[in-house]
Amino acid sequence: MNSREITLPYMFKPRKYQLPFLAALDQGKKRIVAVLHRGAGKDLMALNWIIKTAIQKPAVYLHCFPKYSQGKKAIWNSVHQTDDGESMSYLDHIPPELIRNKDSSEMRITFINGSVYCIMGMDGKNATQARGMNPSCVIMSEYAFMDPESWYTIEPRVTQNNGTAIFLSTPNGQNHFYDLYNFAKEKSKENKDWFSNLLTIDDTGAVDPKHIKELRDQGYPEDFIQQEYYCSFTRGAQGSYYGKQIQESRDDGRICKVSIDKSLPCFTAWDIGVGDSSAIWIGQQLSNGKITLLDYYENHGVGLDHYINYLDKFRNKHDIIWGTHYVPHDMRNREFTSGISRLEIAENLGYKMTPVVKDNQAYSFEVGIQCVRSTLSNCIFDAESCKFGIKCLDLYRKKFNETLKVYSDEPCHDRYSHGADAFRMACVGIKELGNSRKLSSDQIKEMRKKFLGY
Repeated sequence: MNSREITLPYMFKPRKYQLPFLAALDQGKKRIVAVLHRGAGKDLMALNWIIKTAIQKPAVYLHCFPKYSQGKKAIWNSVHQTDDGESMSYLDHIPPELIRNKDSSEMRITFINGSVYCIMGMDGKNATQARGMNPSCVIMSEYAFMDPESWYTIEPRVTQNNGTAIFLSTPNGQNHFYDLYNFAKEKSKENKDWFSNLLTIDDTGAVDPKHIKELRDQGYPEDFIQQEYYCSFTRGAQGSYYGKQIQESRDDGRICKVSIDKSLPCFTAWDIGVGDSSAIWIGQQLSNGKITLLDYYENHGVGLDHYINYLDKFRNKHDIIWGTHYVPHDMRNREFTSGISRLEIAENLGYKMTPVVKDNQAYSFEVGIQCVRSTLSNCIFDAESCKFGIKCLDLYRKKFNETLKVYSDEPCHDRYSHGADAFRMACVGIKELGNSRKLSSDQIKEMRKKFLGY
């Protein structure tokens, strides 16, 4: 068999705008965060760097996507157009002489020097499986659409191996990828191990402006175009229930420093979890109809008394009195062991709760969603105390049907849903029930004397 000289990268010539990214990797930078527009060739670029590096340094190299099906479609079975206009498989960039074994069922390639390149979806328990493979390099592709827990699971092993992590994505609202990019941008100024960049179609010239015009003429939403081609983080996450309204709150300056009006009672709104996270919003309904959100608190694995204690501390710290406490209908359920409802437990601890119900039934989910959307324009959030609560509202989204490629009518139950559910209790409770504990000035004075001593 005749041997031939192989040059890596193989049948790939990087575009000019990709050179700083590749140079950062060749310089040994360990954390790469790149915000790149649709059609920038980010996965092809990263793949060719991995092929070259895998031959130079035997190790495990993982190419991770939010879903297994995405990795299969984007890389394993994918074909791209070369600059010469020819079709070429992504995997054809690996010279066959360098491949010892190719396993299609696992989407895994073993090189002749023992290096392993594997394409993985981070859905299900695959993040744990990825950690068990002991990777030295991971590509987190479309990271804005991936559960951040995937990286949290893999990170210790990559760090122990003094390895490299490459985060590639278009934006998806101001979520974990937005936070990571901003962190990397600051970190890269002082730390030689970090690199970040953001490239729009204006920076790369990789997309013909005529294509953007065609998209607009076809009726594509402008915020979609801004996100996908101009790398805008200001569009709500795809499938988000309230993303646009939260962005309007930012634009209007309604996420800011908020003061407490001590002449008015404060309300709370709850989402109660059993063996899960519970969340509380604290706010005030002002005389002009505006609603100020003063604080957001969430925890898990603790009893009701823990949250009551938090509210006691908040009241004493800020010299406020309590008005209505809006809670979901299932707080009326009796505990199996004690036969006592959590409503009764709370009342025994000094907090009389108001279930958000109509005719003894919970309000429908659709009513709640519309109520939140119509209320958000009237809300002012404390930027610091409500930081994670705001993120919950921004990123609360619909489930995505991977088969039909559409968003369903059901919400995605994740780390953001508890804060959104509690906020829904506030909006529906205020609109439908009003302040069931409206206090006169004399009652406020009496309660201040009782709880605050003056």
